[in-house]
Amino acid sequence: MSVFNHATLRPATVRPRASQASLLGAATLAALFMPGAAHASTPDDASDAERNPTIYVTAPLADQANPNANPEAPYKVERSTNDKFTEPLRDTPKTVIAIPKEVIADIGASSFREVVRSTPGVTLGTGEGGNAFGDRIFIRGFEARNDVYIDGMRDPGVTSREVFAVEQIEVIKGPSGSFGGRGTTGGLVSLQSKQPEIGKSFAVVEGGIGTENFYRGTVDANVALGQTFALRVNGLYHNADTPGRDYVGAERYGVAASALWKPTDELSISADYYGFRLNGMSDYGHPFENANYNDGTINQPAKVNADNFYGVVGRDFLNNGSDIGTLTVRYAPSDKIALRSTVRYGQTWNYYVVSVPRAPRVVASTPSASDAANGFTAGQLVVDTGTPQRHGDNDTFAIMNDATVHLDTGSIGHTIVAGFEMAHEKVTNRRYAFATTVEDSGGNIIATPGSFTRDLFNPNPVLGYHIPAVLDPNVAPTIIKVESMSAYLIDTIKFSPQWEVLLGARYDTFDIAASGPQGATTFNRRASLDFMNYQASLIYKPVTPLSIYASYSTSSNPSGEQLDSIGADYGGLALGTETLEPERNRSIELGTKYEINPHLLFTAALFQTTKANAREQISPNNFALVGKLRSRGVELGVSGNITPRLALFGGFTYIDATITRSNTAANVGARFANIPKYNASLLATYALNSRLTVGGQAYYQSNLHGGTYAPTVTTLGLQTTVPGYWRFDAVARFKPTKATELRLNVLNLTDKRYYDAIYRSGTPFAYVAPGRSATLTGSIRF
Repeated sequence: MSVFNHATLRPATVRPRASQASLLGAATLAALFMPGAAHASTPDDASDAERNPTIYVTAPLADQANPNANPEAPYKVERSTNDKFTEPLRDTPKTVIAIPKEVIADIGASSFREVVRSTPGVTLGTGEGGNAFGDRIFIRGFEARNDVYIDGMRDPGVTSREVFAVEQIEVIKGPSGSFGGRGTTGGLVSLQSKQPEIGKSFAVVEGGIGTENFYRGTVDANVALGQTFALRVNGLYHNADTPGRDYVGAERYGVAASALWKPTDELSISADYYGFRLNGMSDYGHPFENANYNDGTINQPAKVNADNFYGVVGRDFLNNGSDIGTLTVRYAPSDKIALRSTVRYGQTWNYYVVSVPRAPRVVASTPSASDAANGFTAGQLVVDTGTPQRHGDNDTFAIMNDATVHLDTGSIGHTIVAGFEMAHEKVTNRRYAFATTVEDSGGNIIATPGSFTRDLFNPNPVLGYHIPAVLDPNVAPTIIKVESMSAYLIDTIKFSPQWEVLLGARYDTFDIAASGPQGATTFNRRASLDFMNYQASLIYKPVTPLSIYASYSTSSNPSGEQLDSIGADYGGLALGTETLEPERNRSIELGTKYEINPHLLFTAALFQTTKANAREQISPNNFALVGKLRSRGVELGVSGNITPRLALFGGFTYIDATITRSNTAANVGARFANIPKYNASLLATYALNSRLTVGGQAYYQSNLHGGTYAPTVTTLGLQTTVPGYWRFDAVARFKPTKATELRLNVLNLTDKRYYDAIYRSGTPFAYVAPGRSATLTGSIRF
């Protein structure tokens, strides 16, 4: 049980339970000043090349470098890790943001959610539809929480993801049904794991300490056993409070272990296991102002202290994790053909109890018995809280087989990827029951409250005792099962050095069954669908460093696509949606990618994605494909080194995401919820010399509106909104020796209060983003 579940916690006393991270951090920091312990070369005996590398301290040592990135410009990833993308990113006719581990470190991100918070065109959403927590994201305005892939295969569980074992993260924009299958309306996200490397042995140990009781330790070790076998192990321990939030924090730990055997040049067999655990406190943020309380900015988050926490310390919690095993066999009998077969079994889970901060209300002139018992007086502003909860388990078994073939038909070259996939997925959701009486620290029996009310300005969330949550034996689980199969063919056709065409097609079948309790009865729903998606792209290369492309692509959203929900608003298989055809999406993208120099890539794209048959509710249990949604805009991106000392990574996105047709006339013209029109980021680092690099990131996001696709309107007729903001971060790296490094990250330098997303509701609330924090990380390489 995490320390964050204890009822006696106070902000000043939230401390990590275990000491291993602090010991690791202290040992690592001490080792930084003991070069001999790491067999490191000192500056005095270093060669001229070591004293004056082409790219200064932004470049990692060769055996730690990302194999997909430019070795002299690590911010510039040159190849995708997805086998379905056979060409360099410069020549791939899609917008692809490839975020290497060096960028992840320099922006101070330690989770997938923190990476997304700094990525233009990708925005965070609140967990909704019965799943309040997990990596819910939007890409180009469209839901993508089930469009996350790990090493080329879908990772369907909506849970929290870490980055300790990640080599790079790729955000692939635009409908991607021919590459990823169902969903992928706005695009998909692919996480590439760190892989074993034959012929190399190294270990990198990192320890970090920081404000907000931050402790983090990681190990990345690669061991070569002969010339045919290698092991790689990554380990994590992390414990920290959430900056700027009382009582909120998390303990995380994980391991990623993989083995690679390559008995011949043609054959390789790899097996890996990923395990992760998160234990912490759930947090729903701040309520919105309303007619009872406002300061002229009604329908924005209430002007209360940023650290106000409206939860229940002693009852609320958040636990999630993953256990995933994968086996992959690759066989390339010649340079013309490569075969791959991958089998994966995984379990993910997401358990929580959380308190909802509802709209402020005024205590009546004659307080109710409950208000009086809580000590509230007439006229006092208070917040009632509800109790969303989840005990969700996701089991997945998947197989993927494909072949990559290079062949020529006369003077025309082809690179063909053909394959098939199958998957079985099962989601089980259960309910919690709470003890009606508990024993406090003095041995007294206490009747536990069914609901909690907090003072708006001075909430006191600490119970002083613990209310255990156990699975309710009287409520049957909700079970969702999916069987899916697909076949795909992608051909990159090269007519000449100047002209290329990419053609792709994928056929999917999707069979889903959902059952569970519904009031006093039960439900059983089934749907069986199939759909085809395409991509056709034309690439023109007037010179080698420049690609100009036009692309058309499609995707499909079947009912029940989002397996964590049975609500139609969130893509679940709701009553009345079983017989609907999939929603269809199409996109046109015009873009260019230009290597200004070998170390710097600039990208630009114009896009429009249209969902022509959006699902809408006409009446209770009656749905029709009558809506139309459109997202269009501009994207710019830059990655790499302008000079040997100056590195850049960033982008700009403008998105006009609106409802263009609806059965509800008032919705037409409304913006999509939680999608800003503008967001931009730029990370810049500059090497002052061969030891010291300094830099920072600026991030801007315009305001957000609440609701689903349609706006949420309150009784005062105003749409819920959170304001836009600027955020500034800083980073500095110092290398005492070749094998050691110190990195200082300061995030949210100005301690700006901003919000990640708005939860839809007639009484909405907003997730509070982290406040200012600083961390110091030391690393040593053996």
